[in-house]
Amino acid sequence: MTNSIDENIRIFDECSGYGYSFDVKKALLNIGTVKAVLYYMDGFVKKDELIKIHESCLKAKDEDIQLQTESDCFSKLAERIIPYADIKTYNECKAAADALHAGMAVLFADGYSECAALDIRDYPKRSISEPSKSKTLRGPHEGFTESLITNSVLIRRRVKTSSLRFELFNIGSISETDVSLCYIESMCDKKLLETLRRKLSSVKTESLTMAQESLAELIFPKKGLASLNPLPTVRYVERPDTAAAMLCEGRILIMCDTSPSVLCIPAGLFSFLEEADDYYFPPVTGSYLRLVRLFIIIASVILVPLWLYFAENPHVIPGALSFIGDLGEFSVPIFAQILIIELAIDGLKLASLNTPDTLSNSLSVVGGLLLGDFAVKSGWFVPQTILYCSFTAIANFIPTNYELGYSIKFSRILILILTHSFGLYGFAAGVFIVLVTLLLTKTPDGKSYLYPVVPFNSREAKRILFRPPLK
Repeated sequence: MTNSIDENIRIFDECSGYGYSFDVKKALLNIGTVKAVLYYMDGFVKKDELIKIHESCLKAKDEDIQLQTESDCFSKLAERIIPYADIKTYNECKAAADALHAGMAVLFADGYSECAALDIRDYPKRSISEPSKSKTLRGPHEGFTESLITNSVLIRRRVKTSSLRFELFNIGSISETDVSLCYIESMCDKKLLETLRRKLSSVKTESLTMAQESLAELIFPKKGLASLNPLPTVRYVERPDTAAAMLCEGRILIMCDTSPSVLCIPAGLFSFLEEADDYYFPPVTGSYLRLVRLFIIIASVILVPLWLYFAENPHVIPGALSFIGDLGEFSVPIFAQILIIELAIDGLKLASLNTPDTLSNSLSVVGGLLLGDFAVKSGWFVPQTILYCSFTAIANFIPTNYELGYSIKFSRILILILTHSFGLYGFAAGVFIVLVTLLLTKTPDGKSYLYPVVPFNSREAKRILFRPPLK
């Protein structure tokens, strides 16, 4: 930059894209008797703050300007003339243009080789409504939004300790996405914290196109056979009360701008079984809900493969369960029926996501009923297949984490294939493979995925299985 405002305007017009981008605006004004110019992004700044800046510049007195004559004192001049804005100064046009494209207003004045970036940003954002996937019967109905500032405020409202930290990182050579590392300094794992700092600082990418998912894949890459492991090792949280509770347990959060999901680290298998409703009900009710959740998840993995084994081997069915083998007439093999329904359920899920809200509920229900009824009447499926597969389809919505839901689905399909191919030995082998995968999976801090069961910690295991009363 130079001391000439005309030269600075010419350089900055080219750096900022003024004249090419319709949303880059330029306003000529005066700071007292000094010629000045203000650049800003239309729709990215608070209009009332913009008006106040104009008024403050017009009301500036000559003696206020004459107090600072050195070119490196523009920041003090800006602070005195515009005292209510967060101000940063730059002496390079490229850095100032980056600040402009990040939403800040940039002020130049004649006679100064610096410019001031004024933080008067106003991000477009939706309301803090409750997440559709993490609803509670009691408790606050708030959820994170796509604004990093809003999300940090929602956490600070619940955790007011001075030990709460929000470290900021800028990731992406093109997107320059703001990412925050959130933790309680007196409670978090210092070794894990340093590891996350190093990983975030060393990320090399052009942009975070998928926000938190891109970030998770960059800082926790899976290589070789590990890339085939569908088990989630980070937990995505969309509720501020849940995030605050995890901070108080010593967890670390990674918040990504433009994403309503927060990454919680570390996360083992049993942490996905905890829900907010467990703590908004009395301990007995909360423990019951947690045990029911665990039982249904286990049943959704082994129930259909066991029924497939008995359906294909009716001679081994005990007398009390003889109704299992009474399947009637059907045209499609049972194993094929189950796989078709598994695929059809995912197809209905995708269709419901792309269906307008006014039609989604009615079409999904009517479509499921009509398809199931016609499939039975035409002889394709037997009613028992639809019954058991419907149970597993509903059970997939028990965990709020999508990745865990699909991990359960993939485990069930693996056991199904082995059971169909090798009978009871295949069923046992499938369960064994799933258990070994769980045992070999590690959390980001290097601990067992099945902790506190493996290695066993009686106090923590009791807390995981039963909701303890608060002391």
